[in-house]
Amino acid sequence: MGKIIHFNVLESTSAWAHEHLEELDNFDVVSCDLQSNGHGQFKRTWFSSSKNGGNIYISIILKPDNITHLNELTRFCALVAAKTLEDYSLKPTFKYPNDVLVNNKKISGILAESEFIGNRLKGVIVGIGINLNLDNEELKQIDKSATSIFAESGKTVNKNEFLNLFLGNFEKKYEDFLINGIKGEILC
Repeated sequence: MGKIIHFNVLESTSAWAHEHLEELDNFDVVSCDLQSNGHGQFKRTWFSSSKNGGNIYISIILKPDNITHLNELTRFCALVAAKTLEDYSLKPTFKYPNDVLVNNKKISGILAESEFIGNRLKGVIVGIGINLNLDNEELKQIDKSATSIFAESGKTVNKNEFLNLFLGNFEKKYEDFLINGIKGEILC
């Protein structure tokens, strides 16, 4: 991966990445502890909290030469998130096109936004939110049925360990994905 650019608070990792896309490199990651205006698909609000050890709020910057499978990128990221959640003994499922669920409750959302100059890809910003340590009181504040690893297991998750595992899983399969796209639902 590239460098991790971390902030305590941002309006949105994706908004910051869009503003700085020119100076960001392939595989750079924008991360924060708290988003004041995080969003998902259709500008839906993404609940953010830094309590209890925090959660994942990142944007990965991608500048691939091969964009053959660009339309599958959100799905690829959902599979990587699911693989990482499996490492925490969860059994994730999917709600197309961009949600990862556990016990029919949303635990992760992915939003890939591409920027082009004419026909040339300037870059892709993949915003990823993963609920690690939201407690039941925080989950009640979300307007859709949601969960977290903590709510499912009762165990607090180390955010940095989870992020390193997720980014390792991403990097391990990304080059193959660029060439071959997604082959079924199995990422292992």
